[in-house]
Amino acid sequence: MKIKHSFGERLFDWLNVAFFLLTTVLILFPFYNMIVITLTSNAEFMRRPFILFPEQPTLEAYRYIFSTALIPRAYMITITVTVCGTILSTLITSMLAYGLSKRALHGQKFFMVYLLITMFFSGGLIPSYYNISKTLNLGNTLFALFLPGTVNVFNFVIIRSFFMQLPASMEESARIDGANDLQILFRIIYPLSIATLATIALFVAVGLWNSWFSAQLYMRSERLYPLQLVIRNYVVRNAKPADMQNMEGLRDASGMRIYLNDSGVKLACAVVSAVPLLLIYPFIQRYFEKGVTIGAIKG
Repeated sequence: MKIKHSFGERLFDWLNVAFFLLTTVLILFPFYNMIVITLTSNAEFMRRPFILFPEQPTLEAYRYIFSTALIPRAYMITITVTVCGTILSTLITSMLAYGLSKRALHGQKFFMVYLLITMFFSGGLIPSYYNISKTLNLGNTLFALFLPGTVNVFNFVIIRSFFMQLPASMEESARIDGANDLQILFRIIYPLSIATLATIALFVAVGLWNSWFSAQLYMRSERLYPLQLVIRNYVVRNAKPADMQNMEGLRDASGMRIYLNDSGVKLACAVVSAVPLLLIYPFIQRYFEKGVTIGAIKG
């Protein structure tokens, strides 16, 4: 049976659709404008202050930033740090959360208070710097970019809350069948926690991918700079990397010098930095809401 809607209800639906369409356009337009500027030649960009679509699209900005080994090398460093840091942080944090989710564990309250204190209070920048660069001697190594943040207390609280909701009868049955703690964790608990673990992994991966401050503190060689620090130095400080400076004076097929759109080059750096996460996020998004809400039901 077809339900008839009043004019007021239809009007409300139309206004909702119009509002969300407008919101979508407002959200997507800045990113579209970035891409358009990266495809615009310098002459056209100087001639037209507002461009909806370039008259003669060009990939010179992308060719310029990839004409040196700097960006590909920074890409590989960022990917390495993000992958290693995400796997290590998710694994260590979840194992810690599993252990401290057992109320019968001796000293559980002490360790919980100890961890929660670190969530609200920090030792400060200078003690952290000396601890990482002098005591642990991790300065100018990629380990300094992900090892110090391996255990994130906020993520730990979410995972622990989820583990505490799982029925104890599952573990008891597994122990009767002869399973030890590691077998229970990897063969029973983790398969049931995919949504929560994927959400935590996304939090960690985004943080590591966008991180640049740690590299600025601990990396003394430009060859170890991650992508975000290279882009920040170029876009914010206008400090063009030496490898890029060597590529000035590019010429087209006819030998004519190409004058690059500097704004387009900077935005091209931002685009190539954002694309990997935009491609990965749709595959994890379906776990995102479920993972957060499940871990937040009770603590």
